Amino acid sequence: MTTISDDAFVRLFQERAGLDTVDGWAGRDTLAKLDELLPPRQTVDRNVAALSIPEAYWPLLAQIESGNRPYVKASTSSASGLYQFIRSTWEGEGGRWGADSSKAFGGLQPSADEQLQRAKSFTAKNAAYLRQHGIPINSASLYASHFLGVVTAAAVIGADVRASAEALAGPAATRANPSILKGKSVASFLQWLHDKTGEWAR
Repeated sequence: MTTISDDAFVRLFQERAGLDTVDGWAGRDTLAKLDELLPPRQTVDRNVAALSIPEAYWPLLAQIESGNRPYVKASTSSASGLYQFIRSTWEGEGGRWGADSSKAFGGLQPSADEQLQRAKSFTAKNAAYLRQHGIPINSASLYASHFLGVVTAAAVIGADVRASAEALAGPAATRANPSILKGKSVASFLQWLHDKTGEWAR
């Protein structure tokens, strides 16, 4: 019987969904496209989980991701704005994107309030997933989900601290974040999160 690996399945989805990056990693852009095609049904779960998100998380996330610059663009991707939305994630949350690929948001300038509201709707989905998998909802676990994608983040956070964070995250995520994942244990990753956010993910 022929089987297909998880990475190969994700690559197949990325190819067929027309995503710019086909790497086998279920990161933010891939999950955003999946949400667009198959919207999550757990509205109640998302609303309940959203109430657990600390208000202090939003300024922390903006500081980490953009240094509080609302129209900054990453040099290596489409990541834009206060919370570094990738185009597919932004559009998946209902945002508009312009035609100038050299500028944040394709040249559009969504307000800081719009960016915050879309960050909240996106993060509520992550919080619901974490809650369903028994992961505490706090700044550390939420940032891990924002950074790695919630499926990968939950797998790493929930694992034995002696386990390999590199193996759990997979080769694509590790290639994208070698200084954080390559050769690192779950304990090391949790410490990195603590250093970033001031909280423990579990």
